[in-house]
Amino acid sequence: MFDFLRRGRLVKRGLASRKTRRRRARSELMRGLDYSPYVKVFVFAMFAGGLAFLVFSGQQPEPTKNFVIALLVLATAITQLWINQPKSFSQNSLILLVFGVILVQLAATKLLLVMCNSGSYKFLKPEMGGLITPYAFAPLVLSVLLGRQHGLYAAFFVSLWSSMLFGPIDAPLLITSLISGFTAVSLTLQVRQRSKLIRAGLSVGLAIWLLSLTFGLIGPINWFYPTANDWGMIGLQSALAIGNGIVTATIVGGALPMLENLFGITTDIS
Repeated sequence: MFDFLRRGRLVKRGLASRKTRRRRARSELMRGLDYSPYVKVFVFAMFAGGLAFLVFSGQQPEPTKNFVIALLVLATAITQLWINQPKSFSQNSLILLVFGVILVQLAATKLLLVMCNSGSYKFLKPEMGGLITPYAFAPLVLSVLLGRQHGLYAAFFVSLWSSMLFGPIDAPLLITSLISGFTAVSLTLQVRQRSKLIRAGLSVGLAIWLLSLTFGLIGPINWFYPTANDWGMIGLQSALAIGNGIVTATIVGGALPMLENLFGITTDIS
């Protein structure tokens, strides 16, 4: 009772979170699965299978070469997680969370790029693929749930895998994904309200917009003859780039409660 009253005073003074850590009684079976090396290998194998599906689906040059590179990146990612995050590496549930979220972003990226390049959708044009790719999804989710290091980890490796989904490594996609991911992580270090998550998404959107201008994904823009520009199209492309970060942050905010409950993780976001 005294602990409850003491905690209430701390919450009123802003020195404690209203949420408390979940303490679940875990069965020996679940604990065994969470630390089983066989389950760990199975999770990594499933992720490799997901990479194979994404790389070999569609028609692109040298898919086998890209898949071999993707596997080498996977080996590097596993080693990096083992060395720098041994606690996360030891728990299969956290490995599933990290690589599952990354795979969701890769699948969404592949789907959007295929739709934009198919020509089947009048609104989606090939040049719009780089504007609506959810670059910051995995970095945002893992930064909020597991901390900065996991967010940076996701930003780096999801960028490498995303850049090789369509053949030769796409440098603009790689750089945009890296900078967007790092921006998302840097702005979610002390997130306690969902409104701040949306602000982080707005900043990510602005970063995507600036990079899209730099790489020529928006435009073309004739700076010497402004009247020759299609300002309607430029405005639409700019809205897509900025809205990208906001929509991604909104989706992440909606998914966080489900992920918290599923993986038994508590955050301070209210």
